[in-house]
Amino acid sequence: MNTVSIIGRITRDLELKSFNEGKGFYTRFTIAINRVSHKELQPEADFINIVAWSGLAETICKHLKKGSQLAITGRLSSSSYLDKDGNKRYSTEVVAEDFKFLDNKQQVV
Repeated sequence: MNTVSIIGRITRDLELKSFNEGKGFYTRFTIAINRVSHKELQPEADFINIVAWSGLAETICKHLKKGSQLAITGRLSSSSYLDKDGNKRYSTEVVAEDFKFLDNKQQVV
């Protein structure tokens, strides 16, 4: 089973991008998830890459902005590619399947 549920805040303003001659849409963004370091008992953050497609991407871009808090459910996706120097690089991201607004209505654009 490949299911991920996370809560965090968007780290930068969102950009809706199109593909397939404007017939499809997607957005890629990062959310910061707070956690407590067990060594220092200090708050730290993990930064998780997210991709959303089609109508979900449009809705997220329309209603959220940098700093907005949301809950995302989706699946993990891993891939690899060669960078410009020919080195193999790996990428892991959450492919969003659903989300919930967690900010109150006054904070959501």
